[in-house]
Order: sequence, then C-alpha cells, then structure tokens
Amino acid sequence: MKNLTFLVAAYMVIWGGLFFYLIFVSGQQRKLTQRVKVLEELLKEKERQ
Repeated sequence: MKNLTFLVAAYMVIWGGLFFYLIFVSGQQRKLTQRVKVLEELLKEKERQ
C-alpha cells in the first residue's frame, strides 16, 4: 500500500508539471503571435512608403 501512495504522488507531480509546462508554452506562443502581428504591420507600413 505504501508503494501505491508513492505511485499516486509521482503521477500527481508529473501531471502537475505537464500542466504548468503547457500553460507556460501557451503564454510564449501568445507572445510570439503578437510579435509576428506587429512585425507584419511594420512590414506592410514600410511597403506602402
């Protein structure tokens, strides 16, 4: 029974880590998407000139 407790604890740590990693990656993706939009706008503005 003691081993089962460790197994459950290990799965909780792994799933928790994965969850926070995915949140972090999602935030980075959002930032990169915003930066690409800004760069596209600057490029369009430069092409107009």
